[in-house]
Amino acid sequence: MHITLLLAEYSSQATAALALEVLDAANRFSAPTAPPFSVSVASLDGQPVGNALGRSMAVDVALNALERTDLVLIPGFLFSLREALPTFEHYCAWLRGQHQQGATIASMCTATFMLAEADLLDGVEATTHWAFADLFRRRYPTVRLDERRILCEDGRLISSAGASAAMDLLLHLIRRFASRELAQQCSRYLLIDSVRNEQSVYISWSMPRGHSDEAVLRVQDWMETNFVTPCGIDELAAAFGFGVRNFKRRFKDATGYAPLAYLQALRLEKAKQLLETTRLGFDEITSRVGYEDSNSFRRLFRQRVGISPAAFRKRFLRAPPSY
Repeated sequence: MHITLLLAEYSSQATAALALEVLDAANRFSAPTAPPFSVSVASLDGQPVGNALGRSMAVDVALNALERTDLVLIPGFLFSLREALPTFEHYCAWLRGQHQQGATIASMCTATFMLAEADLLDGVEATTHWAFADLFRRRYPTVRLDERRILCEDGRLISSAGASAAMDLLLHLIRRFASRELAQQCSRYLLIDSVRNEQSVYISWSMPRGHSDEAVLRVQDWMETNFVTPCGIDELAAAFGFGVRNFKRRFKDATGYAPLAYLQALRLEKAKQLLETTRLGFDEITSRVGYEDSNSFRRLFRQRVGISPAAFRKRFLRAPPSY
């Protein structure tokens, strides 16, 4: 199959090079049979492209010289999305045309924004790097974004999460368009784990404060300081001079979260910090973040984070034992 590696201005050179290396490995492992992938590196005008570091990346061909391709693969823009976004309009018509002709389009990391700019993701399930999920939702409210996922495939549109998810995407493409055996061989030889399912374990949540509702900001400040204090939503609304229905509506409009979901997210983040930095037992952590039942909080943690508290601590503990 023919793959077009689309290099846009400010693309990540690391993920572009990774794609070429892994696809080349798949071709080499396929010998003596015919290699499964033919790769063209393309830019808008066929000229070298400046990456996020200001260095030049060589290309083979201009997009308009490619009448048809089977798969378009787009590296991401992890540290350069702000600069890259205004340029995405130049690629939209070509991407729509290739998709209409039957091509699959796969995005790495924040390249999901380019697919959304091309109006390819309306009503489609997609993912992107978790740190850009709020921005994505504001810009493209009709996309069914799930930033917990490492990969999403909806029809002929495939999106992947953060930079490390490039490996998951490449293995998925080899398995999807060549064979499972070839993907497993690449995984073993390149020392890559099998494709993961979720990036929720890596998400670091911060209080969404980019709004202008001063009254809601005061509630957020109080919740940040007093998240351990038992307080119902009705009591919290009354304490800050809101009617309950008005409070729930204004809080959701300002932060994107219902008040209870916001408090849960805040407590979960505090629990993750304690798991990362202490060896406190989970019962003690449960109490310190405002819950009484450690079993129910453990279930909530697994549901929202994607792994158990013990597995999270094993992966992320970064401090010497402290009590």
